[in-house]
Amino acid sequence: MSYDAAVAPEASLLIEDDAGRYQPKVSSAVQWLVAGAAAIAVALGAYLRFGVSMPLWLDETLTVNISRLPLDQIPGALKRDGAPPLFYVLLHFWMEVVGNSNVALRALPGIFGLLAIPAAYVVVRRIWGTTTAVLTTVLLASAPFAIYYSTEVRMYSLVMLESVLYIGALDAALRAATRWRLVALACAVAALLYTHYWTLYPLLAVGVWLLWRTVKAGAADRASWRKVVVAYGIGGLSFLPWLPIFLFQAAHTGTPWGEQPPTTIMVQLVGWFTWDQAAIYQVSSLHAQVLLFGYFALFLTGLVAVARTATTGTFSLSLHPRSRFIAVVVLGTLVVGCLAAFASHNVVTARYAAVAFVPLLVVLALGVEAMGATLLRCAVVVALATMGLWAAHDYRGTKRTEAPLAASVLVHHGAPGDVVAFCPDQLGPPTARLLPDGRYQMVTFPRFTGPTLIDWVDYEDAIKQASPTVFAARLVALAGPTHSVWLAWSPHAWGLHGKCGALAGALGALRPGGTKLWLPVLDHRFYQPFAFSQYAPPVKG
Repeated sequence: MSYDAAVAPEASLLIEDDAGRYQPKVSSAVQWLVAGAAAIAVALGAYLRFGVSMPLWLDETLTVNISRLPLDQIPGALKRDGAPPLFYVLLHFWMEVVGNSNVALRALPGIFGLLAIPAAYVVVRRIWGTTTAVLTTVLLASAPFAIYYSTEVRMYSLVMLESVLYIGALDAALRAATRWRLVALACAVAALLYTHYWTLYPLLAVGVWLLWRTVKAGAADRASWRKVVVAYGIGGLSFLPWLPIFLFQAAHTGTPWGEQPPTTIMVQLVGWFTWDQAAIYQVSSLHAQVLLFGYFALFLTGLVAVARTATTGTFSLSLHPRSRFIAVVVLGTLVVGCLAAFASHNVVTARYAAVAFVPLLVVLALGVEAMGATLLRCAVVVALATMGLWAAHDYRGTKRTEAPLAASVLVHHGAPGDVVAFCPDQLGPPTARLLPDGRYQMVTFPRFTGPTLIDWVDYEDAIKQASPTVFAARLVALAGPTHSVWLAWSPHAWGLHGKCGALAGALGALRPGGTKLWLPVLDHRFYQPFAFSQYAPPVKG
């Protein structure tokens, strides 16, 4: 897969040295075949990004519930949730136009995911050339990670799009530090900060790189570099109005549902980019193994190698000049983000690092380019695209929550006024979304509050202070002598210290004759599984 690497007349300052790179000539017939294969990959990837109608799981439902609030209430809700506001505000207006069906809601991240594909082509072509752009586009269109997060009502596909626009804005400002290009760069930095907090890490890493390059620049160029640094800083200063909420979230929310990451997490993240969270319980398969090997091999090759002829290349022990900037983005995200997670005892998951995913694909594309032979390049990228689309298609049907089964049981066997409890409270939002409004009395453990939102503030303390025995007694009292208590509970919930199982046991002790397990925990069928039990009132007489 090779083209003449036609780029803009002036070289990008994001590439320190591009001399000596092999740029093979190929026939027009091969170019048409490559273009056709790329178009097929993009078309299939676009198709897989839309039309997913399965019920929303926890994170999606919480996002929708917060976004449905009046605009002036969204910051307060997010303060207790732990996220910045940009995606929620966009979703708020989107729902006003298209409604809140599952397909309509998922269309917004699908649009962001789709827009990232041509944006990546344009930006990468201007900086690294046409060959790298085509390779990156095919890899992005077919990547199961990008496809999945284009079907989830969360901000991650927006983050991927913003990461591309941010790199494009930085490149444009470095080529010519005009007013509007500097404004665009400041807006790109601000948009990232207001979309996800992990974007802080590559922004910090690139900020340090910019300062270093400014000091290193000659006297004639230093003024231009300083303008870029100032625009970059203004974008960062735009975060100041949100800073008090961010500091409160950092002190009181975090990720209490998980464990501190292992020391190998930085390597694992690259592997996790080959799949998505809906595939956690899937059996390892051929496409997963091919993608995993391909990502690691090409990532390392792209960092240190470059083709010199069709059959030879050079490797070095340092980062290649073509890869240094993009390595700052990728490694800055992974290294700084993981170190911050270690220091704060927070969880690391691949979706947090979505800001580094498209840059990672650029490195993979550079790794493919290091194979000078055109046919070898084509074979490698076609294999990765095929495996990626195969994996994305398989995972497309993975059920994300057991809530639809629980809602069906309640609708057919529950009675108006029955009490429905959720342990942990994370099971409440996706189930409540599927139930008629006002039909049941719904509460959540540990705070005995409603199921629409989750209060993550000092969550671990709330769990420690909650007593399953006292909670069970309150549920039975709320139900009274004529109504059932229903409990959706997870025996595997992180950070609950077995209290959900204890709550189920306490309810069974209070209503020993009416206990019935309607749904078992279906671990291998759902991403978010749980058990569903009924505790019927005592039979009179």
